[in-house]
Amino acid sequence: MDERAQYRTALDLAKRALEYIAQFGAPPTPHAFELFYTVCAGQNAPLNEAVTKATSGKQKLSAAEVEKLYVDFLSPGPQSQQMETIGEKMGSEMTGLLSLLGTAASTANTYQASLQSAEERLNSPQAGQNISEMVRSLHAATQTMARANSEVTTNLETSRAQVEMLEDCLKEAREESSRDPLTGLVNRRRFDILLEDTLLNASSNGQPASLLVIDIDNFKQFNDTHGHVAGDSALRYVASCIKSNIKGQDTAARYGGEEFAVILPNTSIEHGMSLAERIRHLINARHLVKKATGVDMGRISVSIGVTMTEEGDSADSFLHRADMCMYAAKNAGRNRVLDSPDPKPDESPPNVEIDAA
Repeated sequence: MDERAQYRTALDLAKRALEYIAQFGAPPTPHAFELFYTVCAGQNAPLNEAVTKATSGKQKLSAAEVEKLYVDFLSPGPQSQQMETIGEKMGSEMTGLLSLLGTAASTANTYQASLQSAEERLNSPQAGQNISEMVRSLHAATQTMARANSEVTTNLETSRAQVEMLEDCLKEAREESSRDPLTGLVNRRRFDILLEDTLLNASSNGQPASLLVIDIDNFKQFNDTHGHVAGDSALRYVASCIKSNIKGQDTAARYGGEEFAVILPNTSIEHGMSLAERIRHLINARHLVKKATGVDMGRISVSIGVTMTEEGDSADSFLHRADMCMYAAKNAGRNRVLDSPDPKPDESPPNVEIDAA
């Protein structure tokens, strides 16, 4: 594509982005423009899906919603900046190490040259006359080499410790960048990568994998009634119930606002359904109480869709099937687990409530 064509394409994307901003009444900020420009470019599928979901049936997109989408999908974030800083420090340490090794090599070459010169002089007819001078010369060269080796060893130990510390910091920063800050679960970006890996492994080892999609029932109503602080507490509670039931290679993620997902490698649909039921029962077993006021906010429930890998599955088809099962659970009355997107009436169990102490 020539420069003029690239300019026209970019201009068209910019116009469409502005049209989206106007259509949804979003604030005309740089973040909003970048967000919708990226949407129009169509090169970030998770972002497009999230925007479609956020704008579904809405006439207006608030500044807070725009900023959340930007932070979730476009902002480099403090963890990325931290990783960049650590990377720069590691680069500096490696440069220092290379310089140190270069100095050591130069010293070693000088010492080798001194030994070679001494050997030549020993083999000469005048060797007997120069023996004392050669001994003094070799002694001085050996002392120089010993001092250089000692200095190199000390500096290498210091640099090694620095690099190990920076590696630990980098590992921690990478771990933080893959986590949802509210719940501590894997975030959407990391989930997408792990889901692809799970499908590849399932295809190569011939073992099934299962996927759970979990959505809190009537979460908007809960938020509107009890406030967003209580809503955040509910999200953390659901996350803790999920985490307490998974193990080994299983991965729990916060997939969306009130939506979670669990990847289960090497797991059949029967075991996936059993795990989903345990999670559903545990979440619904307790009353949530505001610590500050003691107000009983009642129980919350979740609807869970479960599916297992099928031949030819892509990450999109695998996830879509689990999503459809979850929506079927919603439509069948909520607070239940389904592994079919189109259950028969007798496959929809009644709501179950569990008394908790």
